[in-house]
Amino acid sequence: DEEDDEEDDEEDDEEDDEEEEPIKSNKKRQVESEDDDDSDDDDIPLSQLKSPPRKKKKSLAPPKKKAAPKKKVVSKQESKSSEQIVHSTIAGAIFDSGCVKGMLIQRLLCRWWYAIEWPRGIPDKPPKNYDSMDGMPGIFVCTSGDDVGKIKDCRDFENRPSFTNFLKKASSELKDLLITAIDEQTKALIEVEGSGTVTEKELKDMLKWAKKVNPDKSDKEATKVLKKANITKQ
Repeated sequence: DEEDDEEDDEEDDEEDDEEEEPIKSNKKRQVESEDDDDSDDDDIPLSQLKSPPRKKKKSLAPPKKKAAPKKKVVSKQESKSSEQIVHSTIAGAIFDSGCVKGMLIQRLLCRWWYAIEWPRGIPDKPPKNYDSMDGMPGIFVCTSGDDVGKIKDCRDFENRPSFTNFLKKASSELKDLLITAIDEQTKALIEVEGSGTVTEKELKDMLKWAKKVNPDKSDKEATKVLKKANITKQ
């Protein structure tokens, strides 16, 4: 038995030696390859072993800003002329423009009864079956018969104080009518409320403005406004 054990031990030792031999041979090969690499490096000239000089990075200049396109300066007169004005009525064109004749008409319409007597030529007596309406001379309402409730207007519409009729007048006439209306309104105001009221001051300022109006210039301005306006209704 002891001999058998010894033989087994010898076989194990031989196997271990066989395993160590390839390991050692591999190590030798690695060492030899390293030596070969070193020998190869020894054959390269020193000038080639130096690292190549690094290229200097070019400084990136900031991109040039494109010059902004020059804006065309448009004068107020050019911009106004280029705009197309659309108005549904002549009154809208005149009032919206703020022209002097439009202001004369507007201010006269607020106090025309101080300067203009209207209506004129109305019947002294109401028609048959009609009665007069209080505070509305020339207008009658049917109170009996088949047309009860019907209104009959006997006023003169051709000369009534309206925008259309005032626009037909020259600015010189409108100016005189407005001055007369302001004077009469001021007198009536002082009789009722006395002097020194806020409304009296407003009327005085309006009177100063009316007296400074140039009628010829006002008419020319209104004519230009109507020519330029694109009126959809007459």
